[in-house]
Amino acid sequence: MRITLFGATGRMGQLLTQLALDTGHEVTAYARTPSKIRITHPNLSVVAGQLDDDEAILKAVRTADAVIEGVGSESEATRRIITAMDAAGVKRFVVVSTCSVPDPDDLPDAKFKALARFVKTAAPRAYAEVRAAAQAVRASDLDWTLVRVAKLNDKPASGNVTVGNYGHGVVGLSISRADMAAFLLAQVSDGTYVRSAPAISS
Repeated sequence: MRITLFGATGRMGQLLTQLALDTGHEVTAYARTPSKIRITHPNLSVVAGQLDDDEAILKAVRTADAVIEGVGSESEATRRIITAMDAAGVKRFVVVSTCSVPDPDDLPDAKFKALARFVKTAAPRAYAEVRAAAQAVRASDLDWTLVRVAKLNDKPASGNVTVGNYGHGVVGLSISRADMAAFLLAQVSDGTYVRSAPAISS
């Protein structure tokens, strides 16, 4: 499968890129600073561009079967990616989100509510941006999945990812970047969570 990845230079993005290549996918990595991508592979191509470069974004997604976005809280970038995907006829969109984004199937949960409130106070712009990005994704006609996480850690992959909604006593506070990368990659060919916003932990 041909996967375009936004956010390939981050710690989780590097893990995801390597995992996708190791499992036989072709990867197009979109990077503002291509030199940060230290991976070399015959099935890896890199498109250099800023997140407001519509032409470069379209070039990156044009031949993709699926797009994974892990650029963080930049809602305008999300909207530009959606526009490019619409123009290219690409439907599958897997987006990294956070526990600051609510879902109708969530129930009240004190610890996640406290964490979201802390983010809203400490980083109000990031809080607003990630919620606006989620709103743009939900309003699109794409086959989207919003993958919500609370905290990331650098533990080794466990191979065990818990999926659910907040407030049901199932999903924990944290997940390793390695487990998250594996879950994101699985979504490109798994339709279980299309047009939904699963919360995950490990």
